[in-house]
Amino acid sequence: MELITIKIGEILGGAVVLSMFLAGWKILKTLNTSKKMSDEEIEKNGVQAEAIVLSVQETGMFVDNIPQIKLQMQVLPEKGRNFVAEVKQVLPDFQRKLLHSGSKIIVKYDPRNHGSIVVSSTLKF
Repeated sequence: MELITIKIGEILGGAVVLSMFLAGWKILKTLNTSKKMSDEEIEKNGVQAEAIVLSVQETGMFVDNIPQIKLQMQVLPEKGRNFVAEVKQVLPDFQRKLLHSGSKIIVKYDPRNHGSIVVSSTLKF
């Protein structure tokens, strides 16, 4: 009977430790996950930087009969390291036609999440 009590105690103790570990992991994950900025918030509060277009592709999606494009770009922030980002965005026809590999553009991005990026209305050519 004593052996059974020890085994049950070990199992329960392991379950408690596992539960505490999982709860701690969930709390840390919640704290480290910053709220993703919307495109409007990025336009208003994002960090502005120059970027060089690496590739331009149409996605096949349309918004108000305007094709959505996927841009891959090298972002050149004033502070910090350069990084490669990809954005899917609908741009006016006159801007879209000017984009090609090597184009220099102005973007804004969330400094906490470099994947959140928008092409600014100003393009540099």
